[in-house]
Amino acid sequence: MRNAIRLDSTTILTIDNSGCIGEKDADYVQVPNEIVAYFATRVALLEQWCAGAEPSHLVLANFTGETAWADYVRGCQRQFEEIGKDLPPIVGSTESNFSALQSGLSLTMIGKRKFTPTIVNCHYFVIGRPLVGQQVMEHRQDVANLCELYTLLQADVIKALWPCGSKGIGVEITAFTGQRFDCTVDMKSSAGPATAILVAVEETNIEQLYQAISAPIYRLEKIEAF
Repeated sequence: MRNAIRLDSTTILTIDNSGCIGEKDADYVQVPNEIVAYFATRVALLEQWCAGAEPSHLVLANFTGETAWADYVRGCQRQFEEIGKDLPPIVGSTESNFSALQSGLSLTMIGKRKFTPTIVNCHYFVIGRPLVGQQVMEHRQDVANLCELYTLLQADVIKALWPCGSKGIGVEITAFTGQRFDCTVDMKSSAGPATAILVAVEETNIEQLYQAISAPIYRLEKIEAF
C-alpha cells in the first residue's frame, strides 16, 4: 500500500486534501469547486485501488463554506460516473461558524479489500505526465484516465498500480518496485492530483495496455548495478 491505512483485515482508509484551490479570490489556483472535489476523489480512489480495495463510503470535511457543499458532492459524483460506478454514501461536515479567505477540502474514503495487487514477473510503466496546479487544467489529454485504468484493472491486465504525487515519480518508483529504474518522463516534478500513475503489467498484456490507454505511456528501464 502507499498512503492507505488498514483498519482491519478488510477495511481500507484513504484521504486527500486540497487547500487554496477553488473559487475564492485568495485561492492560489482558480478552478470550480466541483473540479476540486473531482480530483480529490481521484486521488483517494487511486489509493484504494493501490491497496486492492473498492470504496464503500465517503466523508467530506468542507472548510470552504456551505455554498460549496453541493459542488463538492457533484465533483465526487462526476468521478464515479466516469468509471461507471454508483456514488457511495457521503457524510461530512461544513465549517459554517467562520468564513475562510481560501478554500479547503478534505476527502476521506472508506473501502473494502477486493483483490490482491502483485508486481511479480511484471514490467513497469508510467501512465500520464506529472502535472500540478494550472497545468492539470491546461493539459488534460496528458492526465491518466481513470476509466481506462479501472477497465484494465478489472480485466486483470494491470496487476497493480501506484499513484504518483508531489515527491516526483522517481521516489514513487522506488517505493512501488523496490528497485532503481530510469524513464524519459521528468522524474522529479510533482504529479499533483495523481496525474501520472505507475502500473505493473505482465509481458503478455503489454500490447493490450498500449491499445487501451489514451494518455502518454512511458516504459521504465531498469538501472543495472556495476
